[in-house]
Amino acid sequence: MRKVTCIICDTEVLLDENTRLAKRLKNNPIKTFMCDECKSRLDTPKQRPPIFSTNDNKAADGYHEKD
Repeated sequence: MRKVTCIICDTEVLLDENTRLAKRLKNNPIKTFMCDECKSRLDTPKQRPPIFSTNDNKAADGYHEKD
C-alpha cells in the first residue's frame, strides 16, 4: 500500500502498489493526486447563470439619418 495526500483537501489515501495510478506517482513524483471526492467536485461543471448580450445599434444609428 502506498500513502498519498490529496493536493486540495490534504486527506491521506492508501493506494494499492499494483494500480496504474500508484505506479505513475511512484515513477514521476511531480504528478499530483486528487481524491475521488475532490476530483468529482472539479469534474462537474459549475451552474452559472446565462449571460445575455444585447445588440443595441442605437449608438451606431444615431449619427446616420434613415431614408
